[in-house]
Amino acid sequence: MRDSEALIAYYWAKPIVLRESIRARISAAPLSILNTVITILLYLPFLLQYNVSHFRIALWAVPIFLLIAARAVFSSSISIRLDDFSNLEMLRADQILRLSSIINQTTVGMGIWIIGSPAKDDLVLPIFMTMVVVSWSIGVITNLFSDFRSFVLSMPLMIATNAAFWIAHGGVGISIGLSLLLTISLMMMLVRRGSTNFRESILMRFEKDQLLKRVEEEHLKTEQALREAQRASYAKDYFMAAAKHDVKQPLHALALLTETLLMSDPPDSHIPLLKQQRASIAQMSDHFDALMDMRSFLSGKFELHVGKIRLSDFRTRIDSEIAPACARKGLNWRLDMDDALVSSDEELLLRLFRNLLTNAVRYTDQGEVRCSAKADGNIIKVLISDTGIGIAPEYQELVFEDFVRLKIESMEPTGSGLGLSIVKKISQALQLDLQMSSSTGRGTQFSFWLSIAGKS
Repeated sequence: MRDSEALIAYYWAKPIVLRESIRARISAAPLSILNTVITILLYLPFLLQYNVSHFRIALWAVPIFLLIAARAVFSSSISIRLDDFSNLEMLRADQILRLSSIINQTTVGMGIWIIGSPAKDDLVLPIFMTMVVVSWSIGVITNLFSDFRSFVLSMPLMIATNAAFWIAHGGVGISIGLSLLLTISLMMMLVRRGSTNFRESILMRFEKDQLLKRVEEEHLKTEQALREAQRASYAKDYFMAAAKHDVKQPLHALALLTETLLMSDPPDSHIPLLKQQRASIAQMSDHFDALMDMRSFLSGKFELHVGKIRLSDFRTRIDSEIAPACARKGLNWRLDMDDALVSSDEELLLRLFRNLLTNAVRYTDQGEVRCSAKADGNIIKVLISDTGIGIAPEYQELVFEDFVRLKIESMEPTGSGLGLSIVKKISQALQLDLQMSSSTGRGTQFSFWLSIAGKS
């Protein structure tokens, strides 16, 4: 088996080239036998006219008929199973077809010797038989362009028998014989080039088919991966939607219960635990909100709902959330908003305010947290500042990345590391041109601008 593979690789480069060469040769067999019958029937009257004996005609024509018929039968049997042939079977078929070509061409070429000439100086029949060989050569070139080896081994035998006849005749026959030898040389150059082109075209087609097959396989894999990703995305969306309802609502209820317990004059020993519980619930709620917001931004499933927002209503919502947080830490809370209508997405803008103000409260231990929104022409300039620990210059770009929490010696890491990342994404979505200035130990200030929609 390895010997057959090595032989194919040496002569054919790949089994596909050998297979297609055999296919090209056997496909010409039915037409060859028809052409042979028609050609000899056309030649027969001329041969009889020159008194060539029936025996000589039969001695030349009958073997040709039998050889062509045998090749046709063999070709028909090969064509049925060619695509299922092993390498060894293809090599055997190739050898039989090559042997058939050698015998066929030799038999045709011997016609000039078998038919002969009635008189030594009468060159009509030899010239006629030479023309038969030359015309036959055209069909052989067409049939064997895919197999240069078969052509090289068979065609010189057919032409050489005629060349030998003419050279042996002497005189002008030497020129005719040499011309025939030159003709076969030119034919070999032509078939060699055709055989090379045939092999390269088959290899190119094979490589193209292989590439298309790989592309199709990758396409199927991609479609499968896409379907799996879609199922996973659907499952994730379903889970997150359920979590938003099934987790957020109990957290909210737990927070209300904790606040109720703190306002119901609990024992002094319980107050620290309840406050710690309240802080943990608030932190868990912040984490959950941050993750839900990040999910919306990363999936691209958030939609802007720009409308008119009355800052007086907005101010009330912010104050109700931030004022208690500042009071718990003993911070001064200052809120100053003009009563105006602005154009923006209310939920995203509220989330931005919450994140910035929650961070300000978290990282400020003394002093104040301030939020102002003052009209400046046809815009509202918003400033959110604190007197907290501030952010060192080398970290001021980093804090807007996902899941970044700065390590601060004076306090334990808190938050999810998503607050300012979400702020940045909201600012980009709303085109707020968010700016930050900060210095270590002196606090941080954020500023952005809102478009006025109308006067209140």
